[in-house]
Amino acid sequence: MSQIVRLCFLSACALGAACGSTPTLEPTYEACATDENWVSFDDYEKTNRVTTSGSNLPQWVSPAMDAAVVASSTPVFQWQPNVSDGGNGNGNVMCPQFQPSSRGGLQVAHLPPVSGTIYDVHFAVDGKDAYRVITTRQRAGVPLNLIGTWTGKTVTATLYSAKMLVNEIAEGPYQAATLRFQVTP
Repeated sequence: MSQIVRLCFLSACALGAACGSTPTLEPTYEACATDENWVSFDDYEKTNRVTTSGSNLPQWVSPAMDAAVVASSTPVFQWQPNVSDGGNGNGNVMCPQFQPSSRGGLQVAHLPPVSGTIYDVHFAVDGKDAYRVITTRQRAGVPLNLIGTWTGKTVTATLYSAKMLVNEIAEGPYQAATLRFQVTP
């Protein structure tokens, strides 16, 4: 999130005009994910509008529940869209940052809206939020310098998915069963 956007958001919150609660831990954005997706997920998560049962829930592929994850190996967390759909590891979203373009040195000031499945992964250490990533891929990692600090601790990962249409949630969000694992050196 740019400094200007952050300043405007925090100013609006301070005035009470735009939000009723403090924003959650700002995520890392991967692939085509944007800060608009963060706002959409937070709105649904904070107001308990998340589906936690049924056949549309995303499914963890790896690591397994209660696995010992070796921090020094830079583990990758993988999932699939639901129990009957293996999906595509790179997701189903296309965006301009992955398309070659010739803009004469100019950069896109703001990314266009995203449509497709977006994932929101929350990592908590000893019950406290520690890292969050929003991505359009079916995998995510935790930076080595961060996961190394989790050695010897119980970590949980909570995975949400939602089908977006022009940055608005069209279906979901859905929450997978929480993944629990131990981090070893």
